[in-house]
Amino acid sequence: MFYCLILISISCKHGNKKDALNLEAETELKIDSMEANLNNKKSLTSSEYNTDYSEIENIERPEKTIIRNLAIDTSKAFGIWTQDPNGPHADFWLTEKSFYVVDYDGDGAMPYILDKNEITIFYKDFVQKGRITSTENDTLKIKWSDNEQATEYLKFEN
Repeated sequence: MFYCLILISISCKHGNKKDALNLEAETELKIDSMEANLNNKKSLTSSEYNTDYSEIENIERPEKTIIRNLAIDTSKAFGIWTQDPNGPHADFWLTEKSFYVVDYDGDGAMPYILDKNEITIFYKDFVQKGRITSTENDTLKIKWSDNEQATEYLKFEN
C-alpha cells in the first residue's frame, strides 16, 4: 500500500501538465466579424475606440443636421416619438438639430439629413436610411430601408 502511495505521488508531480492553466502564456484573440454580426450587416464606426481596427472604416458624418427640399411638414414630424405608448420612455426625439436616441449609451444626439421625405441618420456605428410616409394624426410613419413595412411611431405623452 505504501508503494502505491509513492507511485501516485510521483505520477502527480511529473504527469502531463497540458490540462493545467498557464496564466503566463499569451492568448491569441481571433475576431470573426461575420459570425459576431448575426444580421450580416456591415459594421461601421466613427468612435476613437475603433479607429485602429483596419476592418472597420470610419463613418463620414455631417457636422450638423441638413434639412433641404422639404416634401413633408416638419412641424408635424418634429417631436418625441415612441412605438409603444405604454412603454417607460420614448424611442427618439426628432428636432431641427438632431435625431436624439432616448435610451442611448452616451451622447444620443445624431446628425441627420432630411431631403424631401428621405431621412438618413448618422449613428456612431452605422447609418440608417428611411422614407417618411406620413406625419398625420400625431403619427409618424417611416419606411426604413431594411424593413418591408413602414414603422409607426406615436407622439410620446408623459
